[in-house]
Parts: sequence; C-alpha cells; structure tokens
Amino acid sequence: MNLRKKIFVNKELSDAETMFVKSVLKDIDLESYLKDSFIYVCVYENGILEISTVKDTYIKLVSEELNVSSKMAMQYLKHKVEIEQGLNKILYWCNINNIKKYVPVVSDNGVDVEYANFNVYAEGVPEAVNALSNMYYDDYMYLEDVDEEV
Repeated sequence: MNLRKKIFVNKELSDAETMFVKSVLKDIDLESYLKDSFIYVCVYENGILEISTVKDTYIKLVSEELNVSSKMAMQYLKHKVEIEQGLNKILYWCNINNIKKYVPVVSDNGVDVEYANFNVYAEGVPEAVNALSNMYYDDYMYLEDVDEEV
C-alpha cells in the first residue's frame, strides 16, 4: 500500500499549517510507524497538533464491521466516545435501552455540591465511569444519577 494513503488529516490545512505539520513529521520516523499502522494528524484551532497511530489490523476490523473506508474508520475511532455519548443521549431521551443520565460531582462538602458542566449517558455507573475514563476526565468525586428517586 502507498504509505501516503495511510496518513490522514482532520481538515484542509492552510499553507502555514501544512508547513508546521511537515516540520513536525520530519522529526518522526514515519516509515517505522506506517509499516503496520495508520496515522491520524489533528490540527486544532488553538494551534495544538495531535498525532495518533492505530494498527492496520484494528482499522481493517473497524472498516469491515462498519463498512466504511480506512479514513472513516480512523475518524470513528478518534471520535468514538463522542459518538457513543451522542447516541446514548438520544436513547436516554427516547427512553430506550435503560440508558441513565449521570452528572459528575466535582466537589461536595456536605452543604454545597458542585457539578461538572456536562452529563454522561450510560447503562450503569461502571459504563459511565468507563466513558469518563475514555474522555480522560477524572476530576470528580462521584457520579450522581439524575433520575434516581430520593
């Protein structure tokens, strides 16, 4: 396979962004990664550059399972948690599959409770904790079931 077809970028790059990405990629031994992996380059609006690699076998598995291209499989894996949370939110509001809504509690001194500014949708607490872990969010004390009767 042409190694250029194994590198994906999250958006159309400006000339300055292209130069920036090229300069960063020069310092990386791309051939060693591209032998058995795909590379996904994310350039964010705030100037942050993120480079992810995923093994060929995993991309192939996801691509075949979802019947999508390798690039779409890579994008799915990159945004999997967001996609799953979006789907679970719809399932929650449609009352399908026993999905529950949890809110992370950031602090609780016994009098005042401070909540995170987002919710997590999952079948149970273990799944919600796993979703938070996949979001790299661990700045909470516990999860509160929004719909739990008191």
